[in-house]
Amino acid sequence: MGSRKFGLRHALLMGAAAFGVGISQAAAPPAYAQEATHAYQIGPQDLDEALREFARQTGRDVLFTPAAVAGKRSPGAQGQMTERQALEALLAGTGLRFEQTASNGYAVQDPNSPTRLGDARTTEAAPSEGNVDDEIVVTGTRIRGAVPAGSNLIELSREDLDATGRLTLQDALQTLPQNFAGSQNEGTVEGSLNARSNFSYGSTIDLRGLGADATLTLVNGRRLAPAGVGNYVDISIIPLAAVERIEVLADGASATYGSDAVSGVVNIILNDSFEGAETRGYVTGTSQGGAEGVGFSQLLGFDWNSGRLTAAYDYRDRRELDIDDRDFLASSDFRPEGSNFSRTLASPGNIIRIGATPVSLAIPEGQDGTSLTAADLIPGVLNLNELNEGAWLLPEQTSHSIFVSAQQDVNPALTLSADLIATDREVYLEREQLFANIVVPESNAYRQLNNLFVGQGPLTIAYFFGPDLGPVRNISRSQAYSTAFSGELALPNDWTLSASLTHSQSRESIDNENFFDSANIAPALASGNLNTAFNPFADGSNTNSAVLAGLTFDIATENEGRVTSYGATMDGPLWALPGGPIRAAFGVEQRRERFSISRLEDHASGVADQFIQDPGARTVDAIFAELYLPLISPDNGVPLVHALTLSASARREEASDYGASTTPRVGVRWALSEAFALRGSWGQSFKGPLFDQLLGGTAISYLTASAAQDPLADNGSTGVLAIAGANRELRPEQAESWTAGFDVELGTGFTLSATYYDIDFADRITSAGGTFAILRNPAGFESIIYRDPSPQLIAEFLALGPPPFGVLPADGVEVIVDRRLVNLSALRVRGIDLSAAYAFETDIGQISLTLAASNMLQYETTLAPGAAPVSALNTLNGPVDLRGRATLAWQGVQTGAALTFNYVDAYRDTLSLPARDIDSFQTFDFRLTHDFGDRERGLVVAFNLNNVFDEDPPFANNPTGFAFDAANASPLGRVISLELRQRW
Repeated sequence: MGSRKFGLRHALLMGAAAFGVGISQAAAPPAYAQEATHAYQIGPQDLDEALREFARQTGRDVLFTPAAVAGKRSPGAQGQMTERQALEALLAGTGLRFEQTASNGYAVQDPNSPTRLGDARTTEAAPSEGNVDDEIVVTGTRIRGAVPAGSNLIELSREDLDATGRLTLQDALQTLPQNFAGSQNEGTVEGSLNARSNFSYGSTIDLRGLGADATLTLVNGRRLAPAGVGNYVDISIIPLAAVERIEVLADGASATYGSDAVSGVVNIILNDSFEGAETRGYVTGTSQGGAEGVGFSQLLGFDWNSGRLTAAYDYRDRRELDIDDRDFLASSDFRPEGSNFSRTLASPGNIIRIGATPVSLAIPEGQDGTSLTAADLIPGVLNLNELNEGAWLLPEQTSHSIFVSAQQDVNPALTLSADLIATDREVYLEREQLFANIVVPESNAYRQLNNLFVGQGPLTIAYFFGPDLGPVRNISRSQAYSTAFSGELALPNDWTLSASLTHSQSRESIDNENFFDSANIAPALASGNLNTAFNPFADGSNTNSAVLAGLTFDIATENEGRVTSYGATMDGPLWALPGGPIRAAFGVEQRRERFSISRLEDHASGVADQFIQDPGARTVDAIFAELYLPLISPDNGVPLVHALTLSASARREEASDYGASTTPRVGVRWALSEAFALRGSWGQSFKGPLFDQLLGGTAISYLTASAAQDPLADNGSTGVLAIAGANRELRPEQAESWTAGFDVELGTGFTLSATYYDIDFADRITSAGGTFAILRNPAGFESIIYRDPSPQLIAEFLALGPPPFGVLPADGVEVIVDRRLVNLSALRVRGIDLSAAYAFETDIGQISLTLAASNMLQYETTLAPGAAPVSALNTLNGPVDLRGRATLAWQGVQTGAALTFNYVDAYRDTLSLPARDIDSFQTFDFRLTHDFGDRERGLVVAFNLNNVFDEDPPFANNPTGFAFDAANASPLGRVISLELRQRW
């Protein structure tokens, strides 16, 4: 896992398998070199990967059909030998043969295959250094046969994903150091203050911590419909069984893809060229209990002379993680390490007021509230309740997913393809019940029964309703699908025309049931009948069930997002440069987005409160162009310039609701030698406003500010009209980013890559803060404060929402504070990504060492222009400066083992007073595999231990009541899993 110099080329090769085409065009070295010997270091692995490594080490073009190598394993080639001897070793036991091609490369195929070796329509090419496959498009570019010069493209192969020992796509991607877990993920909904509007407990990717909506997530290069309030793509809908590889471009890419690609692009590429059958299954659990799960998947692939069909089904079921399953979750009293976040709104309750007199009287435990006397109450003491009593940290989840892909060659020039991915996911979670200060009048039947404080007025009791009503229940269902239809037409002069139609839809139905209804408690507290009164004096519940049934309400939420896209791209060569032909791409796209959300509160009293957001609809029209310029190639023989490549792209998007944006990008790669290259990129990106930010609810209030709250107050006070909420005038958020890095690749099997990145994210959409805080410190907020407004301006603001809260101030409206969402804040992020790998052969197999790390140097937010920047780096719920993952692996002929060290650096909890340290989180993972098959078919077994030593997350004084930081640590402890994979 990690970034390598040849990762982009490797991405091209893997893409060639997906399209089933591609021939390298570059010239080969002299034929006599084939008889020389070379020290090969190619370990046992899948045959297609072994052939690519052979092509890299020899500089030869190697042609093969995807069908010929599918499911085959190579024993590898180690030691000093000729090219032919190495190829013979790689193909031993596979039943395949090879022949030399006219360009002094090699073609590999089944000896009984009717396909002509080198047929461009059905053959994959493993190109040598400096070559590019003219049939492949990788993430970050629209040009076939090109790579996005200057970018750091991280590729995670299927083998890399399996090697993490994680069983779902979202869990595997959480091991990526550049991915911040503090956004919308199921584990952060309850445990983090940052996760927003994750109604159905989905999972996201958030590169650099800029927000999940600033990372563009694609499937096969195409957008998916968003979930939540339209602010993230739920990757948990994607079946891991169907994933071939993932390409992560950790660089701004709006010049290629448009809106949202600010921190980068994650392209999840599905396996549409599989042939045969593969069945997978797993069981998993934790040493401390909870979160047990099972999974099953089936992958099928069929190939014929002019096309192919791939289908996959995936099933997952995972049980809940109750807070009682973990000692560090069970209590919200963190003393002596931290604070006590337990609440005094408890069960049994606390009498805090008799009439108008404050008191502290704890209702005793162990009684039912029917024979309680004043003498039984405990003076000067308050009962405490756990902040999250009765809650689960992780929900139950069950999902069913399918994937189908078909491709058909209509004729030698035209290929048509279609894809479908669909998921149905159900979630069940229990959360803590609500609490309130309730007022018990003297008429209450249980107060009369206990003869408590007769004639002294109402009692105010701090009370928790959990034992009476049980937990709040979250029941949600997510249904999503995405379809794509595309065609590719070969044109004269090596140009290609591609056209596509895609449609994606995400629908969430969320039922939050059994909330305490404060509007209905007063009659039950006032009732003098034991059958209809609420009993607030018991330890636990002792109230008639019919009464309790009338004290709850439910909230039903429905949201739906749709994205339909049309596009056409032409790409091909223009004219020749010394390093090769200039290649270009030109295209147009139209994207239609729809989003709707509605909420209905259903009360036992029959009262229904409904909120329906104005349906969001936008049309985005785009044009784009891109150039790939190979200025110098190895064939030119220029000293200190082994290769020099430049890429440039630009895109203009015009949205029907937020206007137009034009974004450029340039990148350069300078290879000083075959072993060392420098690269860099610069570009601009943007992110359009969410529908929720444009069309959500608005609240208007009348307020009166004192002279202390408003230094400019006339006559000691100011009449204020404050407005908050959504804003239809929002602009796109803008970012400027640049990167610089180097790549080292030695023939000894050692690779090293480092990338410096700098992102300046401006015009970020935010709320300006509290009304009185803005008036007290108006610097930077001048654009949202309107003093001495005209009657017309006041009327315009009053028309933006429902009738105002509060009473019109005596002096009228003297100032308007527009606290709606506004393009006001900024974020600056800088850091360094590092990856390294080294592999070598021994008598017992291949040994490999890999490292992937991300060191964030700056993460500063500025609330308003002119305001002092505030660092959120190394803070609770924020990104941590250093995180990484290092693996030591051994791979024999059939057995393999790996030990991985995971590291998250120590940081500071600045929310607490005083601030305190949070320790680093260090864990080890272990994976053991054995292949019982004959390389083409058979059983593979994998045993995984994640967090081998069962480390609890480091303590954090978290005001959520969970004693850890869910954005930077896992509460699961040791996770044990057993995987079975049968190739048929």
